[in-house]
Amino acid sequence: MLKMDTLNILRKYLGDKLEYRKDLSSYLTMKMKTMAEYYFEPESIDDWMKALKVIDKFNIPYHVIGGGSNIAVMSDLIEGVVLKNSLRLFKIEHEADNYVDVTIGSGNPMSQIVTETIKRGWSGFEYQRGLPGTMGGAIYMNSKWTDPLSYVGDSLLIGTIIDREGEVRIESRDYFSFSYDYSKLQDTKEVFLHGVFRLMKHDVYELEQRAKQVQNYRHETQPHGVATGGCFFQNISEKEQKKYNLPSRSAGYLIDEVGLKGVRIGSFQISNKHANFIENVGNGNASDLTKLVNKIESKVLKKYKVRLKFEVRVI
Repeated sequence: MLKMDTLNILRKYLGDKLEYRKDLSSYLTMKMKTMAEYYFEPESIDDWMKALKVIDKFNIPYHVIGGGSNIAVMSDLIEGVVLKNSLRLFKIEHEADNYVDVTIGSGNPMSQIVTETIKRGWSGFEYQRGLPGTMGGAIYMNSKWTDPLSYVGDSLLIGTIIDREGEVRIESRDYFSFSYDYSKLQDTKEVFLHGVFRLMKHDVYELEQRAKQVQNYRHETQPHGVATGGCFFQNISEKEQKKYNLPSRSAGYLIDEVGLKGVRIGSFQISNKHANFIENVGNGNASDLTKLVNKIESKVLKKYKVRLKFEVRVI
């Protein structure tokens, strides 16, 4: 299909909200210099249905982004449609003496969700303070805090999802098969639209103290105030740690131990604060990021025989 034909088709179905050749740098926490061939922001379930139905009908490639964190773009142009999720909801469905069931949209920023639920005395997300991005991305990745272990998916009761053909349905928590850095959505490519979460009522002061503890730890151990996508690689498994007799499962530890902390290619640099973070210290392009990532993978593989796996979603 010719580019102009694709543009006309998308505009026919999606209207003036569709944008052509959109600069995405301000939408990505890594501030990547990259363009979306086509760009659309679904703000409702109807928007999502329209977008995915036309994409499916004409077999147009697409990518979904939320708050733009945990994403690494390895190309100067993202072909097809970039769908930036802006579906926001926050509604009490049921309230009991010790808990509340709340519907939260996938486009809601996690920072706002954490602030609002703490303020209301609802426990479930306080350990996610400092987590960038949106609820949709947090469910997709099953984002976590490790001490105490707390996953975003823990409090989900039911989720409304949409498949690649634009069909909407409701699934229970079990459907998502949550585990470490994983939800089933990574395999099915379905999109989480909104969900009902059961949050326990708790003392506001204690919730705030928990959140502050997390925030302080992040500031002490992770780079902040810089352009980064978050932890780039997953920690290795216990099985790999035992197999290769390694002192730590931390990907940051392995990268540090091969002498790469602070190494820079172009405008991309491995953080001096935490080696599993890659910072964009200038106008980083996809080519430089690819070279730096390849360097990390090859050095760790050569020394430790371990193949690092991405924690970020690579486009």
